[in-house]
Amino acid sequence: MVTDALAPSLDAACERWAGRPAITFAGRTITYGELGARLRSLSHAYRRLGIRAGDRVLCQLPNRTDHVTAMHAAWANGAIHVGADNDLTGPELVWLVGWTGAKAMLFQPRAGTADPLAPVRAVREAHPGTAVILQGEITAGWAGAPDSEVHLLDEMVGSDAPSPAVPPRLGTEDTALLLLTSGTTGKPKGVRESLPHCWAKMQFFADAFRPTVEDVHLLYLPMGHVFGLRLALIPLLSGGRLVLLDRFSPERALQLVGEQQVSVLSGMPTHFTLMLRALDPTRHDLASLRWAISAATSLPRPLAEGIYDSLGVDLLYVYGCSEGFTTQTTDRDEILQGSVGNWVFRGPPGTAPDGSVAILDPETGAPLPTGEVGEIAFGAVNPVRYWRAPDVAEDGWYHSGDLGRIDGDGRVFVLGRLKELVNRGGLKVAPTEVETAIAKHPDVVDAAVVAVPDPVLSEATCACIVPAGDALPGLAEVRSFLAPFLARHKLPDELCIVPFIPRTQIGKVDRALLAAQIIGENVPRERLRAPSPGTRT
Repeated sequence: MVTDALAPSLDAACERWAGRPAITFAGRTITYGELGARLRSLSHAYRRLGIRAGDRVLCQLPNRTDHVTAMHAAWANGAIHVGADNDLTGPELVWLVGWTGAKAMLFQPRAGTADPLAPVRAVREAHPGTAVILQGEITAGWAGAPDSEVHLLDEMVGSDAPSPAVPPRLGTEDTALLLLTSGTTGKPKGVRESLPHCWAKMQFFADAFRPTVEDVHLLYLPMGHVFGLRLALIPLLSGGRLVLLDRFSPERALQLVGEQQVSVLSGMPTHFTLMLRALDPTRHDLASLRWAISAATSLPRPLAEGIYDSLGVDLLYVYGCSEGFTTQTTDRDEILQGSVGNWVFRGPPGTAPDGSVAILDPETGAPLPTGEVGEIAFGAVNPVRYWRAPDVAEDGWYHSGDLGRIDGDGRVFVLGRLKELVNRGGLKVAPTEVETAIAKHPDVVDAAVVAVPDPVLSEATCACIVPAGDALPGLAEVRSFLAPFLARHKLPDELCIVPFIPRTQIGKVDRALLAAQIIGENVPRERLRAPSPGTRT
C-alpha cells in the first residue's frame, strides 16, 4: 500500500505549503510559512548557544508549537532531540540531563505547583554547564536571574536577528532522536534513531490511512513519547493541520473535533473509552471524523465496536515499541478479533530488514508452533542501538518482552507483558488475556489483573474491576461469566472493586501501583477458599 511520500523535512513542507494553516494551539492558528520562520529563528538561536553536531537537546515542553520547532531546530544543527515527559520532577530531570549530557534543556513550568521553577534551580545547581530555555508566562519571575545560562524562548525566537535556513547536517546513520522507553522496570533506556528510520516509520503509518492536505489531526498524546512524536509530524509532513491539546480531557477533545473539523483522532484505548462515555450526540458534532488511530497491547472488542459505531470511523490499530518494531492493521475483522494484524514494519529504504515476526519459547528461545503462547520476537538483521548501553541483537531476533500468539493466517495477537505473568502455582496467567475477557461483562467498565501473594499458590490472580453502576458483580458470578472464554486456571482467584484503574500517561495499566494500592492499603478482596497448588481450579 503506497501513498504520496511525506515531505523530506519540515523546512520543505513549510516552503511547499507556506500559505496553508499548519498548527492550531490555544486558540491560535499559524501557517506553514510562520512555522518555518519560527523554526529558522530557533535554529539560529541554538547556534548562538553553541549547540553543535552530536549535542543533545532535552525538550521537556508539553504539546505546543515550540515542541515541534525545537525538534527540527536541533536537527538543523546536527544535534540530537531528546523528548521528555512534561511532568518530570526536579530530581528526575537532574538525572536525565546528566545521563544524556544535555547541552540545553527546554522547560515549561507547571502552573499550580508550590514552586514551579524548583526543577530549573535543581538542574542549574547540578549541571551549571547546561543552558536552560524557559517557556511560559510564569518564567517572567525567574528567581535565578541574572543567569547567563537561562534564556526565555519567546525572546530567542522573537528577535530580529537573521535566521537563515540551514539544511539538516545529520548523516543517514547519525542519531537524530533519543527515544526514551517507559522505564517501568527501572531507569529508561534511550533508543538511538536516525532520520531515515524516523521518516520510514512515519511513512509506514501514512501508508495505512493516507493523510491528505485536507485532514485535520487532533493530538493530545504527549510528543515527549515516541507515538505522540510521530503522530505530530505526519500531518505537518503531508500538508495537513495539527490541532494540539496540552492535557487530555474527554469533553474538550470531543468539543475540538466539532470546532476544528477534526478528521483524524488518535488515542489509547483508555482515551477512547472515556470519550465514548462522555459522548453526547446532541452536543458533539463528529461528522468530520474519518479515521481513529490507536495503539496498545489490547483493544477489547466492545470498545472497538464502540469506536466504529459511535464515531463512524475507520480504525488503524498499531502495536510496537520504541525500538522501532511494529505491526499494524486497518482490517475491521482482524481488529474485532483482537489481532494487531501481520503488516510488519520493514525499515527504511536501503537497509536489510528481516520484517518477520515469530513466537518464541520464553525459556529456550525456540520457535513455538502456530497458536502457542510465547514471547513475540521480531527479525532484527541490524541491532537495536541504545544510548550508553550495548546494542541488542540476540541471534537475529529482537525479544519484545510481550506475550502473544500467531494464528494460522499469520495474524499476531498480543496477550500482555512477559514479566507481568502471574505464576499461579507453576501455571502462568497473562493478565491482559483475562482483562480482555472481563471487559465483555456488561456490568464492568474497566478492569485490570494483578498478582497478589498467596500462601498456597505463591501468587494468586486478582481481578480489579470498576463497576458500570450500582450492581457489584461477585467473584462467583465473574468466574462463571469468564468460564466459556478462559481455561480454569486463568479464572481469577480474588476480586476487588475499585473506583478506577491507575494507568500511565500512554494508557497502560500501572500494575505496580495498583498492586501496591490493593495490597498495601488492605483493600477488601473477595477470595476463593484455599485452592491447591498446581491445580486448575
